[in-house]
Order: sequence, then C-alpha cells, then structure tokens
Amino acid sequence: MDAPYLRTSAPEFREFLGVIWLHRWLVVISVVVITTIAVGATIIFITPKYQASTDLLQRRSGIDSALVGSNILGNYQDQPARALDTTTELVKSSAVIQAVAAAIGSDRLGNRNLKSMVAVSPVSQTDIFRITVTDTDPQLAADVANAFATNYISWRQQVDHDTIEQARKPIEAQVNATPAEQRGSAEFQSLSDKLQSLRLLESMQITNEEIVRSAVANPAPVSPKPVRTGAVALVISLLIGVGAVFTVDQLDTRVRSVDEVTRRMDKPVLAAIPKQQPADANMVTLKSPSSSGAEAFRLLKTNLGFVKPDKEIKSIMVTSAEPFEGKSTTIANLGVTLARAGQRVIILEGDLRRPRLSEYLGLENRIGLTNAIVGSASLRESLQMIEASELAISSEGLIDSLNSLPATSLNGVKPIYCATSGPSPPNPGELVASEKFGSLIAEAREYADIVLVDAPPVGVVGDAVSLAGKIDGIILIVKLGQTSKKSLKLLQDFIENVPTNVLGFVITNADADRVYGKNYDYYDSY
Repeated sequence: MDAPYLRTSAPEFREFLGVIWLHRWLVVISVVVITTIAVGATIIFITPKYQASTDLLQRRSGIDSALVGSNILGNYQDQPARALDTTTELVKSSAVIQAVAAAIGSDRLGNRNLKSMVAVSPVSQTDIFRITVTDTDPQLAADVANAFATNYISWRQQVDHDTIEQARKPIEAQVNATPAEQRGSAEFQSLSDKLQSLRLLESMQITNEEIVRSAVANPAPVSPKPVRTGAVALVISLLIGVGAVFTVDQLDTRVRSVDEVTRRMDKPVLAAIPKQQPADANMVTLKSPSSSGAEAFRLLKTNLGFVKPDKEIKSIMVTSAEPFEGKSTTIANLGVTLARAGQRVIILEGDLRRPRLSEYLGLENRIGLTNAIVGSASLRESLQMIEASELAISSEGLIDSLNSLPATSLNGVKPIYCATSGPSPPNPGELVASEKFGSLIAEAREYADIVLVDAPPVGVVGDAVSLAGKIDGIILIVKLGQTSKKSLKLLQDFIENVPTNVLGFVITNADADRVYGKNYDYYDSY
C-alpha cells in the first residue's frame, strides 16, 4: 500500500490555519462588530473619570520617646509597615471625612460619597503613603485629595496634642499636690522633669506627617480608555471568532478545502479543478482551452504519468462518493486532454443509471455500452467518434472499423472514441458486474492507449466495487462544498477494503487562486 499522504488524526497548526482561513469571514465579523461595540459603548456611555494624588511622608522621629521616655504618640518605630497601614485607615476616618466635606463645601460635593472617592495606599519601599481621589471633575479630584492631606495632618496634630495633654494633666496635678517639704526629693524631681518634657512636647505642635507632593488637576481621564478597551476587545473578539470558526467547522459536514482531503486521505491529490463559468461548466477544455480549468486537466494528465511510473496504466475508472460531483465532466475533459497529447482514447460510460457523457460530448445514445454487453452490438458498433481536427462529433456518427483509425491527425491530436451508456437496462448493476463488461474493457485496451471508464458513485450502489477489479487504476472525485466528510470516510474504506489500485483524487469546484495562484489568471486573459 502506498505511503500515507499527510494523513493524520491529530490536529496540526497548518490544519488550524486552514480552517480559520476557510471561515475567515467569521473572524473578521467578530473582530469588527465586538471591537466597534466595545469602543463605541466606552466612548458614548461611560462618563470620563479623572484622578489626582497627593503624597504624604510619615516620619518616625521618636521625639516623644526622647523627651518623655515612652512612645505616647504611637509611632510604631519598630513596625513601619504597621504604621503605614494604620495611617491608610485613619485617613478615611469619619472625623477626617467630615473635615474634608466642610472644607470643600456641600455645593461642590453634591451627593458624592467622599469615602468611595478616595483610596489610600503605601508607596512600596518608602515611608510615603499616597492619597488618590477619583471623580468626574478633575479639579474637584485634586482639591479633595489636597483637602484629605491637610485635614488629616490637622486632625492628627489635634489627636497628638490631646494625647500629650491627657498625659500631662495627671502628672501636673500630682506635682502641684506635692507638699513643699517633699519637693526636694528625687521622686519629685523626676515628676517635675517629666512634666517639663510634656509641656515642651505639647508646645512644639509637632506632627509625623508632611505633604511632599500636592495634587494637581489632571486633564487626561483614567477611564474610559478607548485604546485599551479596543485592544482588550480585539483579543476577546479574536478568541470568540476563532471559537466560532471551529464550532462552525465541527457543525459543517462538507469538505471545504484541498488541504482537508490531503490530511484525511491516504492518496495524493492529482489535480484541483477550479470552479467554471456557466458557459464552460461541462467542457472547459473545448470551450476555453486556454483557461485555468483546462490547465488543471493538463496537470491531471501529467500527474497520472508520475503516480505509477513502473506500472502500465491503460484503463482508468473515475468515480466519486456521491452523485453530481463532476466525475463525468472529469472523464470527458481528461479524454480531450489526452487526445490532444496524441494518445488514442476510448471512453466507456459505465454509469448506466445516470448517464451524462452523451449530453456533455454531444453524442447520440441510441446504441451504446448496454448493447455491447448484451451482445446486440459489437464494441466497434457501439463506439462513436469525435473528430481529431475539431474534437467535435463526426458527421458519419458510428465508425466502420477500429482498424481504420488514422495513425495521426491535425497537430498530432488523435480522435476520441466513446461508447455511451446506450438504452437504459432494468438491471444495470448486473450488467456492470458481468464478465462481458470486463471483456469489453480488455478489448478496448487492445485498440487504445488509454481506456477511461465512467462508474457510478461508490456511496450509492456497488457498481464501482464490481468494476474495480477489471481496470488498472481508479481516480476518485471530491467536490468542495458538496462532498461530505462522511463520504470521505466512505472513500477511505473503499481504498482500504477493495482490492484495487487507487491512483489519487481529483478535486472539483476548487478556488483557482488558492490552488494555483493568481498567475493562472494569464490563461483567462490571454
């Protein structure tokens, strides 16, 4: 068995890209719609907000310990992190908020909640904490941030003053109550010194906080940020679009690309036939011999010579998984291409159920293959000739003798001989499977360089299986956008289970630009 051609069951990066490219419109729509809505909603519906910040330095002077021998002001000199955390909470205390509200005024504040406007956070690796205020008015945000800083310092000064006063009063009362005869004692002297230190500390009006940067109005809003929103929306929309692509791909039962065939199947793609214009739909090699479609059939002819270089292939059956996938048009156009290359071609229409070759080639179907199989006519009598000079129907209709074929014709082109299906039989399957049909194929091989056999689809009837053992090679047709993935599995089972020589696949209804590149537009414009 031939080596697999890119067949794999595991997802590959190239496969992912192929699926995304095939349904790229989903990604484009997702990106455009979601990103536009996100950015538009951000600009239209979200009110801009501004931030202003002021920085306060918290000292750890320890002057209270130096003067009175105790940490009465609660500076947490040995725990700076705790001191900063405590400060961040005290800034938003009710007393400070009330002072800020009074300083700013109810007219400017309106119904704003000061506590929700302010955020206090320590600056990493410093003794600085930052007061940040967010509001729709940039100047108000700056004023509130500064008000929080100044009022917190004032409040803290008052708290420290009250603390010192509370410590001073009992000592002062004790000193005043000491009798005169005891005032020379060491104990009285210690109390007196402590009282003096407290009075000094109280008079100094010190504070451990200092404003190191005042807030100023910032004209640039912190939200919304359309650019950032757009970037986030772009990423999200890409993910959604890609997800939608693979969802659609899973739900899509049809084969959509040449790569999908090469990934799934064990045989090579011999040619990809582009979509044809309505005027050229069936016989592009006759109607537009310089087009990309005709070039695809020339490529098919060339590739057939490379598939089995060490084995003589004189009879080829063309079939598909489903009807209307292009097997008959492939047979007809391949026959024309081979004849133009100087090969003697005989076409046998083995699809006795849905014959199309007589219509495509403009031949009569009064006498044909069924007559030859049942013995009412010979193979010679069932064949019709298409003149080599015009590749058109001969005026004589039926030919007289296979031996009378001219050895050469105009420009080396040979005539084509075709046995159409003939009268429709009641038992087409039996006729195709008969030994007589096999002998007709063998007889045609004696007179032709290549015999092309049009067979019914393998997924509909068993005729193609019956014919498989009677020919040298098989070409399988897959039509993009029509052949189902289930049918690909059917074709693979046919390859694996039927003792036959499958040469490869021909893809019909392909995108010419994607398969051959834009340079093939030359054939259409020349």
